[in-house]
Amino acid sequence: MMLLLSGEGPTDIGSCKNPTTPCVGEQFHPGPMAIIVDYLAEQKCGYSLLDSGAICFIDEHSLSLYGKSLLVRRSPRLPGVKMDKDTGYFRRNAQALGIKAKELEKLNELPVVSVLFRDSDGSNSSTRSLWHDKFQSIISWFQDVSYDRGVPMVPKPKSESWLLCALKSNPYQHCADIENESGNDASPNPLKEQLDNALGFHASVEELSDWVRDGRIDPGRIEMPSMEAFKCELNRAMDSALFH
Repeated sequence: MMLLLSGEGPTDIGSCKNPTTPCVGEQFHPGPMAIIVDYLAEQKCGYSLLDSGAICFIDEHSLSLYGKSLLVRRSPRLPGVKMDKDTGYFRRNAQALGIKAKELEKLNELPVVSVLFRDSDGSNSSTRSLWHDKFQSIISWFQDVSYDRGVPMVPKPKSESWLLCALKSNPYQHCADIENESGNDASPNPLKEQLDNALGFHASVEELSDWVRDGRIDPGRIEMPSMEAFKCELNRAMDSALFH
C-alpha cells in the first residue's frame, strides 16, 4: 500500500527536498500534517508508511498544472455539492489527485490511499456550511473520477487549530470550541499567534513534526469535528486498501 499526499505548503503536509515533484522516500520532507496522516494510518496497517518509503508527495502547484493538463470531462453538478469558486477549485485538485493515484496503483500494482489537505479558513462571519461544503466537495470530486480511496483533510478553520488542541495549557480539553475561531490571519488574536503564545515561542516545522512523532501531539486524543471527519474517511479508505 502507498499514500499519496498533497497539501498547501511546507508547514502542513510538507515539501520535496528537490524542486521536482512528485517525490517519494527520502526526497520527501514531511510536515506535521503528514506525520499525523502516517500516525493514524499506522494504527490501521501496523507499520509506518513514511518509514517504509511508501509515501508519494505532490505539491499544490504541480498538482494544479497536472490537473490543467488532463482532459477531464466536466461533470454535471453532483448531488449535495454547491458550486462556488472554492469547490470548483477543489474539483480540479481532487480529480487530478484521484487520477494520479490510479496511475500509481497501475504502475506499482498496489492500492494507493490519497489525502488532499486544504485549510477551511473562513472568518467568524462565514456560513456554518462552509467547512461541510468544502469537505464534501472533495469526496464527491474524487468519486467523479471513479476513485474511492480519496480522503479530504480539512482542518477547521486551519491546521493550527488541531495543533493548538494538543499544545494549549489544558491540552485536549474543549477543543471543539477552537473550530469557532477565525481562520483569517489578519483577525485579532489569530490562531497562529495563539499557538505561539501557548508555546512561548514560534515552533519550526521540524519541531511540530517531531512532537507528533514523540507523542507530545497525539492525534488520537484530538477530538474535534473536523478531525473526526478526517479520521472517519481515512479509516474507510485504509480499509478499502487493506481488504481490496
